[in-house]
Amino acid sequence: MSSGRFPPSYGMEFTSTLHQKAEGPTLPENNPSPGYIVVVTGAGKGLGVYISLAYARAGVTGICISSRTQSDLDSLEKQLKEVDPKLEILSSICDTTKPEAVKHLAEQVQQKWGGRLDVVVANAGVISKYVYDVDPTTGDKSNRRLPKGIVEDDDFARVIDINLLGSYYVAKYFTPMLVAPQNPSTVRSYVVMSSLASQLTQSSFVPTAYNVAKLANNRMVEHMAEDHKEQGLLAFAVHPGAVLTPQTENHSTQKGDAWDTLMSEDIGLCGGWLTWLTRERRDWLSGRYLSVTWDVDELEAKRDEIVKEDKLKFKMTV
Repeated sequence: MSSGRFPPSYGMEFTSTLHQKAEGPTLPENNPSPGYIVVVTGAGKGLGVYISLAYARAGVTGICISSRTQSDLDSLEKQLKEVDPKLEILSSICDTTKPEAVKHLAEQVQQKWGGRLDVVVANAGVISKYVYDVDPTTGDKSNRRLPKGIVEDDDFARVIDINLLGSYYVAKYFTPMLVAPQNPSTVRSYVVMSSLASQLTQSSFVPTAYNVAKLANNRMVEHMAEDHKEQGLLAFAVHPGAVLTPQTENHSTQKGDAWDTLMSEDIGLCGGWLTWLTRERRDWLSGRYLSVTWDVDELEAKRDEIVKEDKLKFKMTV
């Protein structure tokens, strides 16, 4: 992804070396995680599929995959078994906008693995539905595009429900299991999919509802990291890169436009990067916004700087 159109404060080049695919230390096979139990919501399509497969490649013991579509879960379960026939899989329908459904999912995980829980990835997310320009004379629709501004976005509530409230419900019902004294996990990590869009103030590229929800995700992670630090919780807001998924594949309307040229990261990069992030405790990154394009060796080298100056958090400049 080119950083030329974004200011330095967006952190796109926080490390001088950037990656578009998982390689070296971010390959799942280089982050063995035996014994781990992982939960991935929104696992049925796009990033969720590849995050789940990455953890299977990292050798976790068990994984809970959830989605709203049974056929998607059936397909993913088959792929996971091809990666590791011994992998323990809990596949469950779950609409993360419904607190009772998320609570039930957490109860299923508790029952299946007896309270062991290492990583929860709140991945379920959507972007506002397309709008069309309408000819005032004929009423014909043309020029499919994402809504710009508050007035045009009639899908605002749905986006907030899924991207913000859904991730909140996942945090609410899985955090008690992550921080429970009887949980033998050392990493106890909650990850929410954030976005570079959380820093945008122009909805001409990404609709306002999505930007607002992802910004709130970042702040919620800061709260979680602080509020539950003494209980050992680690919380991260992760930008998964600019990836072509079922959510983004139709955003481009002509060759060479912004959406066409920015979708440059491999869909497997995020999953690989997460296996590095959660392989061991990384307290120094907890409560922060992270990007999977960053080089992890350079990130490690910035550890003291990040902690001392409390970087990668959202603050007002005065």
